[in-house]
Amino acid sequence: MDQMSIGEFARDSRLSAKALRLYDELGLLPPARVDEDSGCRFYEPVQLKQARLIAALRQLQVPLAEIKAILPLEPAQAAERVRVIWAATAHPLGTRSSTLFTATFSPNRLVSPWVSTAQRLAV
Repeated sequence: MDQMSIGEFARDSRLSAKALRLYDELGLLPPARVDEDSGCRFYEPVQLKQARLIAALRQLQVPLAEIKAILPLEPAQAAERVRVIWAATAHPLGTRSSTLFTATFSPNRLVSPWVSTAQRLAV
């Protein structure tokens, strides 16, 4: 499959182009290629998995610095790191949000970050 423009990738990953540019600057999700003449960013379809994982972690309000540390980890280690972050943070939604976190970030779910929010909530 061909590379995707930043607009196409933003649509498919459910991240804004602005967020993608920030994640590139921070080294979280660099584009596969940047056109030298126009500066346009292009992404590979295989990068969608990481983009969706970043989006899911941001939805849980995991700080970008923590996400950067989590991304290279093995799935079980990543899930444990997120659990520790989650436990250390005050959660205004209480037990319900803790249950949602557990359902969302079991090691099996972390391996499959492309699972839609609706599917995760149905667990």
